[in-house]
Amino acid sequence: MKVILKIKEMFNDFTTTEEKIANYILDHKMEISNLSVKELAQAADSSPASVVRFCKKLKYEGYQDFKISLIKDIQDYDNQSRTKIYDDIAVDDEIEEIMDKLAYDNIKVIENTIKLLSVDELKRAVAAVEKADNIYIFGIGASGLVAKDLEYKLMRIKKTVIYYSDTHAQLSSAANMENTDLAIAISYSGQSLEVYEALKTAKKRGAETIAISKYGDNPLNRIADIKLQVAGSEKNLRLGAITSRIAQLTAVDILFVAFAKNDFSKISNYLKNTRESVEQFKID
Repeated sequence: MKVILKIKEMFNDFTTTEEKIANYILDHKMEISNLSVKELAQAADSSPASVVRFCKKLKYEGYQDFKISLIKDIQDYDNQSRTKIYDDIAVDDEIEEIMDKLAYDNIKVIENTIKLLSVDELKRAVAAVEKADNIYIFGIGASGLVAKDLEYKLMRIKKTVIYYSDTHAQLSSAANMENTDLAIAISYSGQSLEVYEALKTAKKRGAETIAISKYGDNPLNRIADIKLQVAGSEKNLRLGAITSRIAQLTAVDILFVAFAKNDFSKISNYLKNTRESVEQFKID
């Protein structure tokens, strides 16, 4: 359910009034189709103007647009046969339960990321990769692993890519970027200071900027030219950065394939060449 998903993903960004509206919608989503904007405002102890602002914050044109999207989501959900819902992983779970729960969480975060990613932003990101002279990637921790994966993918198709695992090196490389370069910052929270500072420096240098982070408002999204926003886990108990890493890798894979298919005959040759270069090191 994309509308409900957006509300949950952005909940921490809401004002007190918006939280009231959000909570009422989450608790009474099946009833919203029968409510006018005034009736919803009254039920949520708010005002019609606040409800409209809330809808626009979720990127809908207004209450009616929001309500139509919610109704469609509910209808689509009713047509699906999702019967197995898992709780969070517990310390006394058996291995088989952990396997099932992690598989479910990973599948769910991929599905939710697909729902939240903007096609228009993805097209802009593909165009930015296409025209960039050099691509600089910033990321640390678990997001650094995603950054390394993207670096390897783009390197294989003959793009000039620069990624340093050292944060000081990332900041130093950003300071020498040109306006023909592209900076891609990866941080699930969008709050990693080093990644934020590197992207801000790149932007000051005139480079185009892309942020890959969680859906909603965060410092990284605020300064990036292009925003690839992914889903997060709804669990209260988190085992490291498992689902966030899966969500970011999904966005990276989509960006890479969307770019590669634009000139696939040429890019397939690049991939073939890189594959053949390491083939000799495989053991029969």
